[in-house]
Amino acid sequence: MNFDLEDKLNEYVKRNELDSAIQIAETELSKIPQTDFHQLIGMNLLHMESELDKYISKFHSIVKLKYALSFGKKLKAFYCEMNGFTINYDRWFIDLFSFSEIGQEDFDWLADYDHLTKNDLTITGFENLQKVYEDVYKNKKYEIPEIEKAYELAELLIILRLQELFRKTYLSAKSKGKKWTEFPMFVTAHDYEMIYQMK
Repeated sequence: MNFDLEDKLNEYVKRNELDSAIQIAETELSKIPQTDFHQLIGMNLLHMESELDKYISKFHSIVKLKYALSFGKKLKAFYCEMNGFTINYDRWFIDLFSFSEIGQEDFDWLADYDHLTKNDLTITGFENLQKVYEDVYKNKKYEIPEIEKAYELAELLIILRLQELFRKTYLSAKSKGKKWTEFPMFVTAHDYEMIYQMK
């Protein structure tokens, strides 16, 4: 992992400057000799907006009832986590979690969720990239320097594109008065610290 770049991009993510973060990641990727990962430049997940809105709305309806029936606990936040996609190239998906408590100092509290989605949501549109990750792993191509660099940039860019999808879905849902937008939503992938917060 390119931790210096991840730290830099994370600063943009914290400031809600996803477009700038995406542009920086794509620019860095374009500087590397051409690989199969370069197809990611210009790609996004925005076609999933309607599907994601329905997925979040359904989860909100379910947990709203659960919190109403549990005395003392109230819904305070949502968290979305994408699976460990670089090694699970067969299927990329997200799960949602709900919380009655929000931590202050760090994100360790994300492990203490109250409820999670019964069914995950498959991410579509990046299937060709899943095949690239499979090829890299099965044929041990990550030992090739330009492949390794592109691989590291692509993983950050994929997370940024997921966060971009959530931002668009959130803004659209908020304009329609969807109740789930009243709660903060945190978005990242498994084992990554680049967490985007919508509120």
